Amino acid sequence: MKFLDMCKAVALIALLSLSAAPALAQSGSLTTTYDVFNSRAGVTLDVTPSSNMTIDSFDMNIGDRSSTVGSGAGLPANVAVYWRAGTAAGFSNSSTGWTLLGKATVVSQGRNLATHLPIGGLALVGGQTYGLYIDVENFSEDVRARVFASPTPVSNADITISPGENKGSPAFSSETFAPSLFSGAVYYTKVPATTCASEGYTGTKLTWCKNICENGLTGATLDIWIHRWINRYRDLPYCAREKEEGPPQEQPPA
Repeated sequence: MKFLDMCKAVALIALLSLSAAPALAQSGSLTTTYDVFNSRAGVTLDVTPSSNMTIDSFDMNIGDRSSTVGSGAGLPANVAVYWRAGTAAGFSNSSTGWTLLGKATVVSQGRNLATHLPIGGLALVGGQTYGLYIDVENFSEDVRARVFASPTPVSNADITISPGENKGSPAFSSETFAPSLFSGAVYYTKVPATTCASEGYTGTKLTWCKNICENGLTGATLDIWIHRWINRYRDLPYCAREKEEGPPQEQPPA
């Protein structure tokens, strides 16, 4: 029983943190627009990948309130990025359900120019929507997240960026202006899709693997199929193999 319980725990952890081997990875990016006028402390957005991928980093539009391209350049910006499973819409006024992806201090390149934000490592499952909240913590008249007032998503073959809200300061507790499209870019690495069929499973093993990895089962039902798999095969299907453990994720401020 100890072996089964251990395998079950490993399987559940892996299923909640899907990642893929980087050997055959392909990098890409999607830029929205930098020709924008509005600005506040933060911005929410939704991202929906067409296949499994990892967000590696961002570019964002940080500058002051003037109308001159490049104005506000050279000032430090303390930026935090939060994420949640599912849309950000309707959830920007509370930190509940959000996880801190990372923080970084960057030097602004100025209004309507790209400032690189080296925060990433977020694994996305193809076809699922994820909400992001990017917040300039030292928001001021000269250090602001710029956005485009548009309800129209931007997409390529790999990913869709959907508009969210322009947020005030502090994060999760201030004014909201919508719709607002994130001004910047998302950099990502696509990973090749592994499936039960590509693993060579057939017959009962194929059916059981699909129940665990691909049919969207959760809770007690998923637990039953994991137990059945371990009892018969004494290992784990591809989506539940133990991954290298990463650093603990920090929760946003309450």
